[in-house]
Amino acid sequence: MRLVFNELSAVMIASSRHEGREWMDGLMRATATLAGDEAVEIITAGDRGFFDMMLSDGYTLSDWLGDREADRDQKRFFGRITTKIGLDEDMDQTVMDRFYLSEFFLDDHIETARRGPEARGLGLAFLLDTVALSLPSEEHWRSIRVRLRHLWLEADGSEKERSVDVFNISKAGHGESVGGELLRREQTELRANPLTLADRMRDCFPHLSFGQDVDDQMFGLPVDVLKLVMAKLTVLDDVARDWRRGTTGVPVLPKVHTESEPTMQQFGHLRRFRDADGRVEVFMLHAMVGSRHRIHFRIKEGEKSLEVGYVGVHLPTKKFH
Repeated sequence: MRLVFNELSAVMIASSRHEGREWMDGLMRATATLAGDEAVEIITAGDRGFFDMMLSDGYTLSDWLGDREADRDQKRFFGRITTKIGLDEDMDQTVMDRFYLSEFFLDDHIETARRGPEARGLGLAFLLDTVALSLPSEEHWRSIRVRLRHLWLEADGSEKERSVDVFNISKAGHGESVGGELLRREQTELRANPLTLADRMRDCFPHLSFGQDVDDQMFGLPVDVLKLVMAKLTVLDDVARDWRRGTTGVPVLPKVHTESEPTMQQFGHLRRFRDADGRVEVFMLHAMVGSRHRIHFRIKEGEKSLEVGYVGVHLPTKKFH
């Protein structure tokens, strides 16, 4: 996951080292929640030394990393983050071209005589369609959305402008809120184009895991069936999310069935599918997708996870051939 640091949030410093520690603690907690299991890369839009950034008077980011009073877990998490100072050849050229032809300002400054400093980091986060990281130094940066005014030059030299929103995290709790917003956006886009389900299901249903054959199984399913599959996966994803967060002690599975013993004796071999690691496992639970299709999955107790192994036509049972 690529995130962009908002350099404007470092203009105002904390009133004390203690407050600076709290700023970094909250920001790292939000980042960890948002990223989940993904690796994180922080990009800065400028060429200033990121580790020399002042958190409070005489207390830099480097000082925080060596501070024995700072939260050890959050410093350890930061140590796993990749940081990239400035733009380089790894950046998509189209994004870089658009960035250099654009200016971004806080929207509430745009109508004043003085627009205020350019919001380069926030603007880059918008162009990359990602999330900005901010220190909670001002009210602007304590919101999960920041409104910007985007001004840019078209290829013909004409000037354009518009208001845009950028997702932003700065303190504990923001990661879950922004993650939920991004997930809803992904699922909305998926509902508009169900045929992309196989390509996007891992992003749209992040609390589920999927066997290695599920992508191929869904190939060729009718659009109306894919819509029903999405609805069922949404329910299962919510179950897995609540279980993982400790909201429920056990997974609460609505309208889910376990295959009968006679069915497993006769057709159990048809319920064996490759899991995410390629091992062949039995997927005895199923959720109905209309009358003619099923989702087969299993519960992974140790990981508090649900894994989908099969999505497709109704498999034979003792009563259904």
